[in-house]
Amino acid sequence: MLLRKRTILAIAFAGAFTGVSTMAGYGMTRAADPTSALTMKPLQGVSFDIGTKRAVSYFLSDDEECKLTLMLAELVNDDDEANGLAAARMTVAVEVGKVAHLDTDEGKSVEFKCQPGGQEMSIEVIEPGRILAPSR
Repeated sequence: MLLRKRTILAIAFAGAFTGVSTMAGYGMTRAADPTSALTMKPLQGVSFDIGTKRAVSYFLSDDEECKLTLMLAELVNDDDEANGLAAARMTVAVEVGKVAHLDTDEGKSVEFKCQPGGQEMSIEVIEPGRILAPSR
C-alpha cells in the first residue's frame, strides 16, 4: 500500500513538473547559453540544464529574502525530454546579498544570488574546476 502511494505521488509530481516545464514557451525563460548568467524576477520561471539534469526555478520576494523554489529532473533522451519520475523539488530562503549553491554529482555547481532589494535573482552554472568565492 505504501509503495502504491509513493508511486501515485511520483506520477502526480511528474505531471506537475512536466506541466511547469512545458510552460517554458509561456512566460518562462530558457537559457540558450548555459555558461552565461541568468536573471529572474519574482514569479518568473527559468528553465536551464545542469549536465544531465533539467532545472526549473522561480522565487518569491519576502522581507529582504528571495524564497527560491527549484525543481530538478533527469534528461533521458535525445529530445531533451525530462523523466518526471526522477524529479525533485526544494525550497530555500536566500537572504539579500547572499548566495545558495547546488552541487551535482557531475562536479558542476549552480549559484543562486539574491540581489539587493530582493526583486531579482541571478543564476550561474559553474563548471568543474572553477573556484567559487565564499558567501559572506
